Amino acid sequence: MKFYPVYYFTLACPTIERTLEKIDQYVKKCNILGIQIDMPSRDPYGETDLVKAMMANCIEAYNGNYDLFMDRIRSIRAKHPSLEIHVVVYPDVVESIGIEKFTDFCKDIGAFTVRIAGTETFDEYISYLNSHRVITSDCINYSMPEEDIVRCQSVTGIIHMRTKRKTEAPNRGLETWKQRLEFVRSKGVKARVFATADMKTAQDLVNAREAGADGVYVGNVLMNLWDDEESLWKLLAQMQSTIVK
Repeated sequence: MKFYPVYYFTLACPTIERTLEKIDQYVKKCNILGIQIDMPSRDPYGETDLVKAMMANCIEAYNGNYDLFMDRIRSIRAKHPSLEIHVVVYPDVVESIGIEKFTDFCKDIGAFTVRIAGTETFDEYISYLNSHRVITSDCINYSMPEEDIVRCQSVTGIIHMRTKRKTEAPNRGLETWKQRLEFVRSKGVKARVFATADMKTAQDLVNAREAGADGVYVGNVLMNLWDDEESLWKLLAQMQSTIVK
């Protein structure tokens, strides 16, 4: 696959049952290729207000039962054996589960990639996952810090390349997707690069594709439309039309 979108789901939006239902519908109606799914964090500092609220509600509603959360994701794999499942979690989620148990879970579901957001105990967890043949991903922020690029030179999963955050200024004059993609390639980053954050329209996906991205992670723009299904399926179909096989 030369280019394709992966769609983000927070596990309980607003309930686990509804999230699982929506995943089934995405697959049935639009034959999506992959999902990115999280488990609720108690400190999701990088998320939108919507996702923060959903995570807090999920932890309260299900008493922070990570065994239940993992079992529900296992049910997605059982129902959709060919679907790519990209796992993204914050470090406190791994701490709550335990790295050994979390690693076994990732292997159980055949996780396509695993991304641990943040930096706390990052190296320890990543090293353990990699040593047990779980493929991990990493992130290069919009400001293109040197440490991000150096770290991503050894990544074999997917590099998440972010669009601009409100608090960030461009670094080295690398403002466009094309400029930043060419720069990281020149620095020896060989893993596939997916654009992430603010992928809100089909044109956003096309822009990333034409700049050389291998795919995109589509965030909660679709989850915001779950109560407006006409708009939801229209936008999802438009985004799916950007796939290049």
